[in-house]
Amino acid sequence: MVNSELIVDHRSQSNDSHLAEVDLAILRELSSDARISNKDLAGRVGLAASTCSGRVSALRSRGIISGFHAQIDFEALGLHVVGMISVRMSPVGRSKMSEVIAGLLRAPETLDVFQVSGERDLLVHIATAHPTGLNAFIDEHLSDPTIAHTQTSLVFGHHRP
Repeated sequence: MVNSELIVDHRSQSNDSHLAEVDLAILRELSSDARISNKDLAGRVGLAASTCSGRVSALRSRGIISGFHAQIDFEALGLHVVGMISVRMSPVGRSKMSEVIAGLLRAPETLDVFQVSGERDLLVHIATAHPTGLNAFIDEHLSDPTIAHTQTSLVFGHHRP
């Protein structure tokens, strides 16, 4: 979920890229509740249901809405170990970063992979049932010679606005 106050049009005001205020209102509502019915969404943003549906479709076709997601309680699934692994690639490994990312994304334990700036190159968000699963993930997916260093932090809480 995204803090709805962040949903404003930060792009330049050129005619081809501008988002109407009603589109921003739709995005704010969907960021709070992606399962809202079109009828309720239309009512909240002051549009007819058909117009609202068309605007949501247009936002999807423009790639502004890229998907709708369920928020999963990993503990309820028995995934009790959630970690963030920072990864620093070797100088030679940076040329193979897209391959490393693709491999990480194929792993069922991977929740997200962030390519970042600074001392580290990647942050890998994973969930496993037990600490041994975390260790196995590291051994299997992060023991590549293109990876210079990893540092693992356990996640004790995840807080969203």
